[in-house]
Amino acid sequence: MNPSKVVSRDEWLVARKDLLTREKELTRLRDEVSRHRRELPWVKIDKEYVFDGQDGR
Repeated sequence: MNPSKVVSRDEWLVARKDLLTREKELTRLRDEVSRHRRELPWVKIDKEYVFDGQDGR
């Protein structure tokens, strides 16, 4: 792991704003992927399933 570089507050602010822009883009992309996942078509399940849960079967 590389040690962190010590910079002026102005340099840090530029880097932080760049990171914030990238974080917002990541959030937008994650939201878009989530929307696509919710829009996926469903598949009818013909086989009967039994699930084990906290209260048994």
